[in-house]
Amino acid sequence: MSKQLLFIYNPKAGRQRIRNMLSGVLEEFAAQGYEPTVHPTQEGGEAERVARDEGGSFARVVCCGGDGTLNEVVSGLIGLPCQQRPVVGYIPAGSTNDFARTLGLPRSVGQMARTACIGQPRAVDVGLANQTPFVYVCAFGLFTDVAYSTPQNAKNSLGHLAYVLEGAGRLMNVPTYHMTIHTDDGRQLEEDFVFGMVSNTRSVGGVNCMPADSVKLDDGLFEVTLVRPPRSPKDWQSILATLSGQEVSQEDAVIRFSASRITFRCDQPVSWTVDGEFGGEWQEAEIENLPQAIRIACPGNT
Repeated sequence: MSKQLLFIYNPKAGRQRIRNMLSGVLEEFAAQGYEPTVHPTQEGGEAERVARDEGGSFARVVCCGGDGTLNEVVSGLIGLPCQQRPVVGYIPAGSTNDFARTLGLPRSVGQMARTACIGQPRAVDVGLANQTPFVYVCAFGLFTDVAYSTPQNAKNSLGHLAYVLEGAGRLMNVPTYHMTIHTDDGRQLEEDFVFGMVSNTRSVGGVNCMPADSVKLDDGLFEVTLVRPPRSPKDWQSILATLSGQEVSQEDAVIRFSASRITFRCDQPVSWTVDGEFGGEWQEAEIENLPQAIRIACPGNT
């Protein structure tokens, strides 16, 4: 008897890359004994709705698209009671696929599909930013409003974050945000920043910006990165090196710490990105970690 799974895919992701992958994905599902219910999305928010309304009827929900598609599916499933949340399989087909890099997902179509449908479930934390779910990153500041409109050739050669950082180093007037920050463990900060992110990933914008041993996906903690305004072009070079994961100490410019709950307050509304998409404009952002809230299929028994 065939096993059932719900397959949600975004046909527009990654320059419609899924069109060349679809046959191989479905063949692998069949080879593993699955009979998928297939749902191609037509508009934003549809993957979230389908996951919420139908996901609880399946033991496994597989999504294919970029990190935004994964965000929608997880957002939909988070609305279900814990015991009704299925295992999530992820077949990355976007332009950056940051979280797939952190999960160590394979790159060939057959292996990706096999991992998605029979891979080992791994519990991962999920974030809430003003009750908006995110899987791996929530960020504000200079780089976030342009990082996903960067020309494709620049993304491929440098990664989104590195490209924008290098461009920012040539700016005369760098936007700053006066933030008051409180964490659940008593940390308090009040000063100006040009960039900040709360993350649960090693890769952001195509750049491995966190040491591998500093990120644990299921420990109930986020990694918080804050960048103070640079004082010179040399500062920009050090910031770029630090955020690209190189062994550079720039404590004056870059602040890093871990926390499970963080509150940001600003004297003006600030635009935030959530998993690479526009998340909202908030003067106050309350961010919390939901420990081990979802299970994602990873390499293990594939």
